Amino acid sequence: MLDIVSRTGSPKRASEAVGVSVATIHDHRRRDADFGARYGAAMDTAFHEILGKAFERSLADEEPSDRLIEVLLKFRWPERLNGFLAFTAEGGSAAAAPAGLDPRVIARMEPSDRAALIDLLGKYLVVEVEAKADGALVPIN
Repeated sequence: MLDIVSRTGSPKRASEAVGVSVATIHDHRRRDADFGARYGAAMDTAFHEILGKAFERSLADEEPSDRLIEVLLKFRWPERLNGFLAFTAEGGSAAAAPAGLDPRVIARMEPSDRAALIDLLGKYLVVEVEAKADGALVPIN
């Protein structure tokens, strides 16, 4: 069942394939920490696969779509989107423009590297929020 979740990201499809309700899957996920962790990993695998395909589609020669990337990221990681795409350079006075993480470059990364980058950026954002809350980061300029 988890292999179906990892390929499709759909607990509904997995439930239909194994003959249980979606509610049963979610109940088992909440009650069994090991299953919950494996379910989460399967959903992350599916998301990264879908995200990779979305990046590829967004770069299509005929009709590239940055909007497709934005919508998928907002749906899956609304709290990380701004930090992920608007990672800015805070340096001297010339660093007023975003340094950015170019989605076209990210799309070319191996899925495991892309996942590692996203995880590290998430950790970066946590530390940044903590540092700002502690008053350790003050604006430069």
